[in-house]
Amino acid sequence: MPTTKNAQSGFSLIELLVAVMILAVGLLGLAELQITAIKANSQSDSISVANSLAQKAAEDVAAMSANNPIFSSAVTGATWDGSPFTILGAGVYNVTYDVVPNYQTVTGLSQVTIHVRSATAVANVLGNRTRSVDAVTFKRSF
Repeated sequence: MPTTKNAQSGFSLIELLVAVMILAVGLLGLAELQITAIKANSQSDSISVANSLAQKAAEDVAAMSANNPIFSSAVTGATWDGSPFTILGAGVYNVTYDVVPNYQTVTGLSQVTIHVRSATAVANVLGNRTRSVDAVTFKRSF
């Protein structure tokens, strides 16, 4: 009984090479996606750290005594106590503040603007950049 050869009996070498190339392109795309996800995660960490430092400073202002001398005169670019802050895995951040006493002619109301800046460029999806956050709070003083 003679055997007949079927034209559809298997893959040719060219079909196999095309399939491997398509798989390789897909895997390279996934690798790039993973790199982007890691950068985005790092960027999110740096944003969270800067926001947390600004929030901590705002809470410290709220906890200060109303007759604290920093609320009695205008201050620009003063360094916050403990600055620079080194956060493991997130970098070094400088915290400064400005005080505007008698804000908009309201006696005893001080505006405090807190500036948080990374000391070096931190990871960003679009490239390394300096992270900066500003927070504004008000304090009633006497």
